[in-house]
Amino acid sequence: MIQCIRAAHAITMKPGEDPATDFALIHDGDRILQTGTWSALKHTFSGKVTDLGEVTLVPGLINAHTHLELSHLADKTVQGKGFLTWVQSLLAHSRERFDPEAVRAAITAMKDGGTCFCADIATSNCVPVASLMEEAGMGFYAGCESIGLRVPAEGAKFFPQKKYTMGRVAGAGHALYSTGPELLQAVKKADLAAGLPFSIHLAENQEEEEIVAQGTGAFAQMLEQAGILADCGKKGVSPVEHAHALGLLDEHTLAVHCVRISKNDIKTLAACRVNVCLCPRSNNFIGEGRAPWETIIHAGINTCLGTDSIASNDDLDMWNELEFFVQNLDTPLSLQQALSLITLNSARALGIEASYGSLEQGKRAVFTTLPARIGDLLV
Repeated sequence: MIQCIRAAHAITMKPGEDPATDFALIHDGDRILQTGTWSALKHTFSGKVTDLGEVTLVPGLINAHTHLELSHLADKTVQGKGFLTWVQSLLAHSRERFDPEAVRAAITAMKDGGTCFCADIATSNCVPVASLMEEAGMGFYAGCESIGLRVPAEGAKFFPQKKYTMGRVAGAGHALYSTGPELLQAVKKADLAAGLPFSIHLAENQEEEEIVAQGTGAFAQMLEQAGILADCGKKGVSPVEHAHALGLLDEHTLAVHCVRISKNDIKTLAACRVNVCLCPRSNNFIGEGRAPWETIIHAGINTCLGTDSIASNDDLDMWNELEFFVQNLDTPLSLQQALSLITLNSARALGIEASYGSLEQGKRAVFTTLPARIGDLLV
C-alpha cells in the first residue's frame, strides 16, 4: 500500500541536499517512491498519511560491525583490564550454547533504536544468526569468520551460498594473528568475486602489534598453545603494513577498530581507499585505548561506526555509539558529518548505498527520528 510519512524536518543525507522542512516521503512499504515538501506533494497524493509532527526524520541506521552470536554474554566479561584479560574472560564462556533468544532480543533492540542494517560477524553460527536477522526483517551481511591456519584447497568455499530476502552471507577474516595468510587471501578473493565486502579486525590492540612486529608476547603464547598462531610474527612491520603486503587492502575492505595505527598506516589506508569501522565504546570497554579518530577522518578515509558485541559494550544502540564518539572528539563535526558515520558512510563501506544510507527515490523505505540529545550535541 502506498503511503506518506510527514515530518517537520528531515536530514535526507542525499549528497548536496540541505536539511529540509515540511518534509514528506512517499513509499510502497518497501522502496521510497518520492520525497519533497508536503505542501508540494499533497495536491497529487491521496493515500494514507502519517504525520510524525515536530521531529527530524533521518535514514535508518547501519551498525557496521557486531557479533550477535555473543549476545548471551552481557555482563559476563571483564571490563577495562585490556585485551588479553578480556579474551580470557570471553573464552571462559566458550562452551556455552548458542542462544537464539538472546540474539533475537538483541536484534529487536537494535531495530527499536532505529537500526535497519547490521553487518554481523560470526565464528560458529553464521547461518543461524542470518536466519534470525531475516526473520526480524533486518537488512544484513552475515560474515562467516575464518580462523585457523589451514591452507585452502582449490575451489574451497568460505561461506554458504544460501539465498535470503533481507541480506547476504559473506566471508570474513578474523585477524592477522589468528587466520593464516593464505586463508585470508582466499577469503578476500572469494568475497571480491561475489561482490561482497571483506571484513577484518585490524590493528585493534597492543598484543596484535607485538605479534606482527616480533612474534612475541603472552597473547602469542596463548594462540600458539591453541594451534592458531598465524605466520605473521617477526615481520618488523605494523599490522596495516602486513595486511597491505598480503593484498588485503582495497576499497572493498572494511578494517575494523584501527586503534594502533601510525600516520604512515593512515596514509596507506587512505591510498588503498580502505573503509574503516571504528568501535569507540568497545575499545573503551575493553581498555584498548582510543583510535586516532580525527586523523583518520581528516585523511579522507571513509569512516563509519559499529558497536562490536554486547560482550564488549553496554548495548548495540547506534545513537549511543554516536553520542559517545561525538562527546569525545577533539574536533567538532557538523550534524550531517556525524550522521554520515552511521548512515551514508556505512552504506558506502558495505557496498549497499544503492538501497541504504539516505532518504531518496529508489532506496529502501527505512527511516528513524533524530533524538534531541544528539541534535543538541551538534550544529
